[in-house]
Amino acid sequence: VAKMAGIADDETEEDRGELKYQESKQYNSEWFICSAYDNPKNRRVTFEIYGLDTQDMYTKAWAYDAFDGLFRFNAELMNPNRKEGRFHYIIERLSIVTVNKKRELKLLPEPTDEVPELPVYETNRKIPTGRMDLKERQRLREQMDMLDIRRAENIAKKRQATRQRVLQHLMRLKEEDKQKKANVELKIEEERKLRYKMKEDNERREREEEAKLDQMKKIRRKAVEVKEERTEEQDEEEYRQLRARWRLKDAEKAQLLADLKARKKREREEKLADAKRRGDHANEVQARREAAQEARNIRVKKKEASRIKAILEVKQERERKSKLSKERNNEYVQLVHMERQPIFRDQLKRTEERRLAAEAEQEAYSNYKDRRSIPKKVKMKGKAGSNKGSKDTASPKPKSKAKAKSKGGDGTDTEGGVGTDGEASPSKPAGKAIDPEKVLDAVEAKMRKEMEEERKREMKNKKREKKIIEKTQACIGKENEHNAQVREKFRQSVTLKEQAEAERRIVLKQKQAEVQAAEERKIAERARLQKVREANIHKRELARMAALTA
Repeated sequence: VAKMAGIADDETEEDRGELKYQESKQYNSEWFICSAYDNPKNRRVTFEIYGLDTQDMYTKAWAYDAFDGLFRFNAELMNPNRKEGRFHYIIERLSIVTVNKKRELKLLPEPTDEVPELPVYETNRKIPTGRMDLKERQRLREQMDMLDIRRAENIAKKRQATRQRVLQHLMRLKEEDKQKKANVELKIEEERKLRYKMKEDNERREREEEAKLDQMKKIRRKAVEVKEERTEEQDEEEYRQLRARWRLKDAEKAQLLADLKARKKREREEKLADAKRRGDHANEVQARREAAQEARNIRVKKKEASRIKAILEVKQERERKSKLSKERNNEYVQLVHMERQPIFRDQLKRTEERRLAAEAEQEAYSNYKDRRSIPKKVKMKGKAGSNKGSKDTASPKPKSKAKAKSKGGDGTDTEGGVGTDGEASPSKPAGKAIDPEKVLDAVEAKMRKEMEEERKREMKNKKREKKIIEKTQACIGKENEHNAQVREKFRQSVTLKEQAEAERRIVLKQKQAEVQAAEERKIAERARLQKVREANIHKRELARMAALTA
């Protein structure tokens, strides 16, 4: 958007950043100063152009990422360090365009016709960089005032030149319009004179023709009177001869009409006989065609019945084979069951025997532990000793016997151990003892495994039988569906054939009706024409008789 000089801008110099590059470029015969600003803090590059005559200002900014994206396909300017080259590239393509009645700064894809140039700075005067004195400031203010005055003068000159051009254009348009109106008036006057002349010529021509017609009427009337006076008798003789010739011609015409009627009658009778003969032939052909169609339908029905019968026989044979296969499978399963049952019975018997042997061994082991157990120690101190002192004094031998028993217990222990070993030796292998619990666990695990396998086999057999039943039912269902489709297709084909035959019969009947209607129309048309002809002949005869009698 254009911004006039002296109006505060939303962006300050700090927001735009530092001035990095300047060039001058001419837009619409006006010089503009193109400046490039870089703001690293906001990561933005701003381009600003300033008109030296109109003092219009236009800006356009890019972020760093978008600005780098403009040169992603340019190998020379892809490097961000080549800033001056990038700024010159952008200024070459900047153009002022009008969008919705507003002028904006836009980047074009190609360089514009206007070529930017580097600005020419003053070389004689040094640009003040420090503090300025009052005289310098006064001079700068005067220069700023002169800029406004020059701008106003330039604008006034341009407006005056534009006003002069518009006035000249309007005067030229007025003169052209005046000339056109004069030409139109001249043409209208010429056409008016030409029309007057044409009207006078037409009136004169009409008067001459009327006088000529009057003269011709007079001449004709005189000739008619002379002719009537001269040819009355001649006309009577001619009329008499004419009537005689007419009578001869009427007789000839009557004879010709009679011959024509007779010939037409014969032709009509021949056509009726021919039409009857063709109708009889068509009926005969239709009867033969219907008989052939009926025979064909019978053959097709027999063929389809034989095909259905063959399909049913194949179906019965498949059902018989499937039933036989199922019976054989059941027999095989029963046979296998019968062969396995004795084995399972013997196995269960051996399992029971092993269980009884294990129980007997466990009982012997518990008895053995009871015999070798140490007797419970009796407490003799304290109250327990005073209460049992009399028993101890009365019978001191049991203690010795207890000791002896304990000693002898060791002996009996060895003997008992030997005895138990002797008893257990038959169930143990020589050299190493066998743990009965492990043996029983192994047997039980084996039996459980076999029972699990048996259960799995039974489940598989049940699944197999279920799948066989499902497949059989699916096969039967598919076969029934196929048979239903075959029957439906057969019924549809028969229905289509019957419809086609009915349509053919209807078409033949319609053709016959149309032929008959056309014949009737022809007969009616001939009768009408004959009546019209006779009426015309009668009218002509009446007119002739009226003319003869007049």
